[in-house]
Amino acid sequence: MCDLSDPRILETYTSIVEEEPTNWLILGYNDTRDVISLYSKGSEGLNEFRNNLRDEVLYGFVRVDDRFILITWVSEQVSGVRRARALVHSRSVAALLKLHNAQLTASTSNDLSDANIRTRLKLGDSQIPRRSTSTSQKRASRRQSVQSPTSPTTAMPQNEFVDANESLPPTPVVAQENLDEQKKSEEQQQQQQQQQQQQLEATAAATAAAAAAKQKEQDELNRKKEEEDRAVAAAVAAERESKRIAAEREIAAKKAEEDKILREHMEQQRVQEEKKLLQQRIMDAEKNKDVILSGYVSVQPHTSPVSSLEYFTIKGKSMAFFRDELQTTPVIVLDLKSVIRLNSVNVDIETFVPNAFVLETEQNGSYQLFADDKKGLQTILTALQTVI
Repeated sequence: MCDLSDPRILETYTSIVEEEPTNWLILGYNDTRDVISLYSKGSEGLNEFRNNLRDEVLYGFVRVDDRFILITWVSEQVSGVRRARALVHSRSVAALLKLHNAQLTASTSNDLSDANIRTRLKLGDSQIPRRSTSTSQKRASRRQSVQSPTSPTTAMPQNEFVDANESLPPTPVVAQENLDEQKKSEEQQQQQQQQQQQQLEATAAATAAAAAAKQKEQDELNRKKEEEDRAVAAAVAAERESKRIAAEREIAAKKAEEDKILREHMEQQRVQEEKKLLQQRIMDAEKNKDVILSGYVSVQPHTSPVSSLEYFTIKGKSMAFFRDELQTTPVIVLDLKSVIRLNSVNVDIETFVPNAFVLETEQNGSYQLFADDKKGLQTILTALQTVI
């Protein structure tokens, strides 16, 4: 568990998420084990944030455009125990600073480059713009209105043939038959009109249904086309993004290789210059009959399976070993004029101990010597090679 009770943390966090001028903060332990407090804050973005980092465990919260990233900074100088503790405490920090779109654990400034941060937040070139959706065609269907024709009512004329001098009796049966026929004819006309109206309505309904089906089919085709267009656009954007990321990685790898070559070249120059200075100092000491080089080295004779730490001096053509630097009588003196082998050894095959070399003379036999570090090894070898 860790202590995040510093009220300035939430105050600054609120300022950042509410888009006030403050856009970053840094939290740290301030020489405590688990009390986390506000170290610094600012409004100048990532560059200012990076300039405020230290060689310790820190926690950062940064706003980039309208997105937020939570950063756990573990410097390369931090020990393994503190690294493990930082990973545990980062969960508590993330729970407090909830509004983040991405998390990142970094140990070098390259991890916090603008490009890397924006890629993590999916900002800038890595964002895929949305396509505008085309307007769908409006549906239209009309029904055809058919107005029923009105049939005139036909009156049956009655012709009376009456002779002036002759009276005829009435004929009610014939008149009734005429009325029945007229009624039947009218009913037939009404049935025909109803059938015509039904046919017209059925035709209109079928036409409307066909138009609706055709419109539905067209709408489905439009939808599929829009989906295909979006899929093609997404594929093109993904391919473009993939190429961009590959190009960035290639540039980063090329720059890293160039930096490595430059560092190796500078290191070689430094080693050469140090070697020249050492050789000159050794030659001056040899002329003055002084001790050329002295120090501590682990020595293992060929007759012993173990090594011991001893103080050595190189003077003239001799290399003497003492129990310590206060002893005046050497334990053994090697005659450097009779050296038959002087070289570094293969760690994986001969000794399994780093920074080792072999010194073998005709009189004293073979000795393995182990320096404290690579620089010490090169210094002793250079002194011996100059004397020999």
